[in-house]
Amino acid sequence: MKKLLILGVVSTAFLAGCSQKALEDPCKDKNAALSKYLLDKCYGHYFEQIEVNKENIEKLNARVAKVETDLDELRKEVEEIRAEVDKLKITGKEQVRVYFDTGKFTLRSDAKETLNELVEAVRDKDIKKVIVVGYADPRGSSGFNFELSMKRAQNVAAYLIKNGMPVEKVRIAAYGEELAELIGESYPEQRAVDVIVLY
Repeated sequence: MKKLLILGVVSTAFLAGCSQKALEDPCKDKNAALSKYLLDKCYGHYFEQIEVNKENIEKLNARVAKVETDLDELRKEVEEIRAEVDKLKITGKEQVRVYFDTGKFTLRSDAKETLNELVEAVRDKDIKKVIVVGYADPRGSSGFNFELSMKRAQNVAAYLIKNGMPVEKVRIAAYGEELAELIGESYPEQRAVDVIVLY
């Protein structure tokens, strides 16, 4: 009888201790995993945060998707703008200078060779304009030099057109001796025609 009484008192004390411990700190109770109440009480805020995180991730994914869509649209707009700009702008340039003998406007063989190379270089280009500019050295009268530089430019233009340059794109100018010092230091360098092909 005494043994039973002692055992009962010890058991009651043990259960009371466990119960008190469970109430004070349920998260450390080894039986917490078996109780939804204890799980909610011990770890409920973690579960709530996980749900919040999921919502935040979904919102972030939605924002990323929108940004990617906006970027795709922006890329398309940029490509369209580039295409329009390409239609308007001059994309390249070829330039040569040919030389003439004193008082002459006929083409020399080296000038023809240079012009042939130019024509070949731009044959497949979408030519916007061909500018042909004639010059002369300062010897002789101003009127004579102007006329000489014009005939030089006209001869070069005629040769280019004959060899495939579009006639409607060719523009001719003459400066006589006005720009002689800018063209070159010596007379042979000043007796020249510049050809500039813009495409």
